[in-house]
Amino acid sequence: MSRERNANRTRIFEEAPIAQAVFTMAIPTIITQLINIVYNFADAWYVGRTGSAAMMAALSVSLPIFIIIQALANLFGIGGSSAISRALGRKDTVRARRIFAFSLYGGLFAAIVYAFVVFWARPLMIPLIGGSLDSYPYIYDYMFWTMVVGAIPTLGNALCGHLVRSIGAAREAGFGMSMGGVLNIILDPIFMFVLLPPGMEVTGAAVATCLSNTAALVYFGIYLYRHRDNPVFTFSPADVTLAEDIPGEVFSIGTAAALQTFLAMVSNIFANKLVVEYGSAAVAGMGIAKKVNMIAFNTTMGLTQGVLPLIAYNYGAKKHVRMEQVIRFTAAVALGYTTCCTILFRLFARQLITFFINEPASVEFGTQFLRVIAFAAPLCALSYMANTIFQAAGKRKYSLALSTMRKGVVDIPAMILFKMLMGLSGVTWATPFAEVTSAVTAAVLYLRFRKQLGEAKSGGNGAVDAVSELQEAAGAAKRSGSGEDSGVSEMIEE
Repeated sequence: MSRERNANRTRIFEEAPIAQAVFTMAIPTIITQLINIVYNFADAWYVGRTGSAAMMAALSVSLPIFIIIQALANLFGIGGSSAISRALGRKDTVRARRIFAFSLYGGLFAAIVYAFVVFWARPLMIPLIGGSLDSYPYIYDYMFWTMVVGAIPTLGNALCGHLVRSIGAAREAGFGMSMGGVLNIILDPIFMFVLLPPGMEVTGAAVATCLSNTAALVYFGIYLYRHRDNPVFTFSPADVTLAEDIPGEVFSIGTAAALQTFLAMVSNIFANKLVVEYGSAAVAGMGIAKKVNMIAFNTTMGLTQGVLPLIAYNYGAKKHVRMEQVIRFTAAVALGYTTCCTILFRLFARQLITFFINEPASVEFGTQFLRVIAFAAPLCALSYMANTIFQAAGKRKYSLALSTMRKGVVDIPAMILFKMLMGLSGVTWATPFAEVTSAVTAAVLYLRFRKQLGEAKSGGNGAVDAVSELQEAAGAAKRSGSGEDSGVSEMIEE
């Protein structure tokens, strides 16, 4: 049974029709992203029922510290996933196993260190991140349950999802990561309004988050144990090694992914700081517009993250023809979807904002914001796609350049400059401007990547790629059943 499962996953990487391979890998990840969006909406909605501004502030203020855990998960998870899939493409299961062990134990160690830092530094950190006398006790409790007690479950859940997906088990990875979000939505009101007394709603939300992520981590632990016969999965610390440039390979890609997450947080902080002088309605309107836009952004992120192992495997296997087919198909799907989102967001901006808030001023601000930032969605799809390609191929410099260009290097200065020139609307127009810059950068880097790929073929890998192309043609002939291509199969057999 295990051999059949592994053979089926290898087939997804090597032989399945492009559309089937892409959707098999991407749909579970997209569903996970959508569930996370619903969870983010629900968590704020439940706490909002208390009518306490201090409790709502606790969630907002704690978010940057919570995002650091996600960045650490991306450091080891995306970096490890990319390296594992490339190793599997080269049929080097020994190296893939060692990368898995390093990423798993490295991520869990990072979670322990982070938990200790947050535990001891909370009194100093809370005032620095915007805590006030009113919100301090809520932030203190929320950080304790989600970032101290919950550090390993929170990081481990996302980390295991990336690592399990790297071997082609996208459905199982998506189920585990989605399970945490669904449980959180269910447990939030139980702990907030039933089990804990009034005044402890934030603590209830934090405990629900901790328990949900713990359940998801237990699921992954059971899954890995039951599939321990897989040559990649291991719990043995003896498989952890700092040799063979394994840490360097993981960190070279993981750093860019972690930095992208971190800079997105910094960008949001700057946006809030620049808008706050226009009043709470402006802040609320911008926040809701960004939440709506997450539907386009996060779905595209799920699509591109889902196909990362597929691209990495074929890059490692030097199946460049199949790799490029995957890239073209995924890019077309991403562009088509985000273009539809742009049209819908602009046509129904007011209705979408009103769904979340009825306050007239907030609706007006939110409608204006959404109609502007909606333009960024298709451009964002191009940047996400290019960054995924660079991560999959191990092009750390390209990935790092694109990650910092999209968030941090361009959008923060643009927000400041455009606000000086255009006022409040300038802060919003900085988003599509940054995405244009990022998309142009992505195009230039991708063309350079394609050129390097062509030089590699002509520099000695041409025979390998010729065989790869013949194998692709033979596979297509078998799937189509056409007698016309049977000669290709005979050529390969010879």
